[in-house]
Amino acid sequence: MKKAIAAFLVCTMAVSLTACGGSGDRKATTAAPAKEETTAVEETKKKVDEALADEAYVLKFALQNGENHPLCQSVAKFGEILEEKSGGRMKLELYYSGALGDKATTVQGLQTGTIDGAMLMSGVIADYGCDQLKVFTLPYLFDSVAHARAFENSEEGQKLLDSVQSSGSKMVCVGAYQESARNYFFTKKRVEKPDDMKNMMVRCQEGSIYYDAVEAIGAYAESVAFSELYSALQSGVVDGAEQPLSGFVNNAFQEVAKYYVLDQHEISPNLILFSEATWNQLSDDDKNLIRESVRESVPFFEELSDSKDAEYLKTIEESGTEVVQVNVAEWQEACSSVYDKYGAEYADIIEAIKNTKY
Repeated sequence: MKKAIAAFLVCTMAVSLTACGGSGDRKATTAAPAKEETTAVEETKKKVDEALADEAYVLKFALQNGENHPLCQSVAKFGEILEEKSGGRMKLELYYSGALGDKATTVQGLQTGTIDGAMLMSGVIADYGCDQLKVFTLPYLFDSVAHARAFENSEEGQKLLDSVQSSGSKMVCVGAYQESARNYFFTKKRVEKPDDMKNMMVRCQEGSIYYDAVEAIGAYAESVAFSELYSALQSGVVDGAEQPLSGFVNNAFQEVAKYYVLDQHEISPNLILFSEATWNQLSDDDKNLIRESVRESVPFFEELSDSKDAEYLKTIEESGTEVVQVNVAEWQEACSSVYDKYGAEYADIIEAIKNTKY
């Protein structure tokens, strides 16, 4: 009923605007009618927001990871905060482990409005018109996770996240969780320097920057479905791959990989997204409630994620997999050609990242 009322008020606003426009036969209007027109629009918009104020929403939210993953636990926390702030009017209905489809299907659902919200990596969203987000896929862009979190909380970082909507993607980014870096791991050969990766077959994420980064080091980039990666490592189809600590342990890759290399080649955010179709149905107050709830869930995520990383490292070491420390500067230098190729396109953002204090 509330949505019907809101729709009626929107139509009323359109009619009132048409009426305010007048006809060409009348004398030129003064500033006064323009002010009256603005006031009418504001009053009608207020009525729309009031009509939506008591609307109850169950928001279908898609997640690619399992229920026990720190990212998913934090989205659940976001849902709890939102439900409390809204007095029970707004709830997240969480679907774990790709239950609503893979990443591409999830994006399509967000764009059409069949899925209300989701969490996806920035590199995934970059392929759907959000070109600026590809900067996050550049290797060794940030010095540390703390550096990345500071940038994402800065004015320039917020502009970059806002580009999800302004790019015309039909999605809205309402916040982000920054977990630990993605690192390479290998089944048989110990890798410490970039030269050690020469001629190795490495599974990486899909995308030209990802491929170029692997090949700049001298390895061969292989495209393997994530669902098939364990068996591909086990059978020797690929010599290695890359995952953050959480992904490495939760997928039991320590059972087949003997070396986990802390090169920290990618530190990129996981974006909390809403379908623009859903977002446009919400009142301004409810939009603010969602953004506030996400912000309040971030400290919970960061504490949980950092704590779990320490546990993951312990699990890896106890499994017999060696955690290899490296000189990151050597790896950065090996990937300089990637910046020669793509750096000019993202020069302003890269400069803002370098100047971010943390």
